[in-house]
Amino acid sequence: MTNIRCRRGKETYRRIMESYTPDTEIVVFPEDDSKLNYYGLLYLDERLVRELKKDAIIVTTSPGVMKAVSLFTQKIRDIIMVTDEEVKDLLCLYGVIDTPSPFVVISMNSPEGRHADRMLGVKDTSVEQIVAIGAYFIIPFRPILRKFEYNGDDEAVLDILKEA
Repeated sequence: MTNIRCRRGKETYRRIMESYTPDTEIVVFPEDDSKLNYYGLLYLDERLVRELKKDAIIVTTSPGVMKAVSLFTQKIRDIIMVTDEEVKDLLCLYGVIDTPSPFVVISMNSPEGRHADRMLGVKDTSVEQIVAIGAYFIIPFRPILRKFEYNGDDEAVLDILKEA
């Protein structure tokens, strides 16, 4: 099963790579977790600056991420919506590739074996720190304090922005 899943992940990966350039960051949002996705979007620009990347390709299963990303950054090359199965396949591939990963995964428990949720509360570690430091490697870490102006009524966007 894993072999088949990883092969299917390769097809999803090829679809993502159609938009890719060396100065592009690929960021995967595999979960519909508003707090995690909020911090993943909030620190995205900082990650791009630190990694000297011009823009990002967002791969997500979450309609909220797709709809809210433009409130956080204008540096988006492409947004690719995938199914839960496609993201599982992609993360299977992520787990078996031998080279440094070409993408960042904003998740507590994916890919398999990551257990960042175990760090929550240890020495006051927050979701914000896990995303900024653990996923994006933003060191030294400084919290970003930002207010958002959104006058719409889209529940998926409001769900993400409630974390602000």
